[in-house]
Amino acid sequence: MGHLIPFAELARRLVADHGLGATLLFAAAADTPSQQYASVAASVPDGVNLVALPAPPALPSTAPVRERATHAAVSSVPHVREIARSLTSTAPLAALVVDMVSVPARDVATELGVPCYMFFTSPWMLLSLFLHLPEIDAGLVGEYRDATEPIRLPGCVPIHAHELPGSMLVDRGSDAFGSFLSMAKDVSRVDGILVNTFGALEPVVGDGTDGVTELPMHAVGPLVWTRPAGVNPDHSRVIRWLDQQPHGSVVYLSFGSGGTLTLRQTTELALALEMTQCRFVWVVKRPDEDTASGAFFGTRRQEDDDALGFLPEGFVKRTSGVGLVLPLWAPQTAILAHASVGCFVTHCGWNSSLESILNGVPMVAWPLYAEQKMNAAMLEVQARVAVRVHADAHGFFSKEEIAGVIRRVMDGEEGACMRRRASELRDKAEQALTEGGSSALALAHVAGTWRSSCT
Repeated sequence: MGHLIPFAELARRLVADHGLGATLLFAAAADTPSQQYASVAASVPDGVNLVALPAPPALPSTAPVRERATHAAVSSVPHVREIARSLTSTAPLAALVVDMVSVPARDVATELGVPCYMFFTSPWMLLSLFLHLPEIDAGLVGEYRDATEPIRLPGCVPIHAHELPGSMLVDRGSDAFGSFLSMAKDVSRVDGILVNTFGALEPVVGDGTDGVTELPMHAVGPLVWTRPAGVNPDHSRVIRWLDQQPHGSVVYLSFGSGGTLTLRQTTELALALEMTQCRFVWVVKRPDEDTASGAFFGTRRQEDDDALGFLPEGFVKRTSGVGLVLPLWAPQTAILAHASVGCFVTHCGWNSSLESILNGVPMVAWPLYAEQKMNAAMLEVQARVAVRVHADAHGFFSKEEIAGVIRRVMDGEEGACMRRRASELRDKAEQALTEGGSSALALAHVAGTWRSSCT
């Protein structure tokens, strides 16, 4: 979902603003579409053809997220080839745009003689790490997890060992790390890269200071889902409830489409919310004892009669006057845009981070997996719109720590400073996307290049 949503918005803009047609291919990793996918599919704008490709033979549910995603992308290449060829029978094909795991489809672009671009749906900081990783790895002695000095990339905050993606913290001789390094090297196989960020947030995109590639780089963001995601009675209830709350008084909590906590950590978070005495909207998923990305592919269901029975006894009743607990999914864009929301407790997925910035909402950063710890560091240290929660030596977040950080963001001068900074970034993001703004001009340049290549 973190890739599909910005791709859908990119496709919308290419159609609406630049006169191109767009066919959006979604390589599913599971047979059953998630609620989130169905919501996006119901809201795809006119002119964008969304095609869900057949799911490949399933890997074990215990397989790592990246392995399952890569398997889905690689298995979809024959379908991409077939659809791309069929499109050329009705109109010239301008370009093939892939995400970070779908670079093997580049062969289709080569066969058809069209450029292959990557739309990098994570921040420039991660892309810079990918670009530098082959060189860094060649000179490294030992394991990344044991490094005492941070990785320093041009224009980025230092990346300490504990902030690196999990695939870099395993043994370098493992298949998991080898696959990650291969994906990093694949970044340089495309003809150009669009990055879902903007200059005021990450100023060094495409300025040549990375020193490792001559690929065209274009900051075209922030591209997030802005269209209504269908009408759902439960979602309408949330907005009506928010309408009744004071300005800036509500804490919104969501760990994205894939994030999950353990039962103990879920209980501790519930107790922390009671300690803050703040109003809240909490999108909660069934706990997972094995992984922080247990809902990543949307395959987890909460169909039992007591979908919230894992919460502390009496929690829902005790907080019924000040909070809403929503299973699985909520209209996040509408919630963050509501004036009553004063803080977002987030896993720091890049879509969620950009949505928060676009609505001027400061964040409590609680990263879970992938590059989210890097995102959290950048949002706190560089962007200055977030405060990170810190775990104890065993990786557990106490209720006192959680409640204390929420209060820092909701109350006092520190929170006020973050709100002002978030509002500044919101204004600059909007400027970047308007006609004549840096991101709008960058996308117009790319679209013009594609159009000229097929005439």
